[in-house]
Amino acid sequence: MSARETAELLLQVGRLVQAEGYDGELSPAQWMALRFFARANPFSRTPSAFAEFQATTRGTATQTIKALEAGGYLVRQRFKTDGRSVSLRLTSKGKKALARDPFEVLVRAVDSLDATARTAMRRALHQVLCTLATSDARRQIGVCQDCMHFGREMSGKLPSTGPSAVECLLLGVPIQPEDIGLLCVHFQPVNEHREDEHE
Repeated sequence: MSARETAELLLQVGRLVQAEGYDGELSPAQWMALRFFARANPFSRTPSAFAEFQATTRGTATQTIKALEAGGYLVRQRFKTDGRSVSLRLTSKGKKALARDPFEVLVRAVDSLDATARTAMRRALHQVLCTLATSDARRQIGVCQDCMHFGREMSGKLPSTGPSAVECLLLGVPIQPEDIGLLCVHFQPVNEHREDEHE
């Protein structure tokens, strides 16, 4: 199978899932926003992080977020440390909507593959995503455990640090166990070396 045929299959899968996601209540972009804010870590629940993740403009991302706020799916809170910045989180209505997310059709289809095929697919798609992000100079968004900033355990350093909290080497803050698998806007792949390290 040629690279073009494989790319077309990926595109077709994306279109099918998007078509499945349009039920009249929420648009595909709004579903994507709900998924993002449900999976983003506390540092990444911002309009600009969502715009990065969606690979869209800040204005387009803001319109999607405003529609979800108006519908009662999202609520914004000011950061305590910086009153100008906002963090977005799902309301109970947003969580209920996500419980019937049409994206689960794709999750079940991938889950029907055996473990070896799922692992190979994840690695291959991750590599394709990295290549696209690098060629377009886009920032990637990923999870802590795959990030070069994922550090050592911090037990005992801070009163609020749990017994198994790990340090984010970039921000110098503990990453709580429940946040390790969440999306982060500061993500940098472990195998990616920044240019400034070689200069």
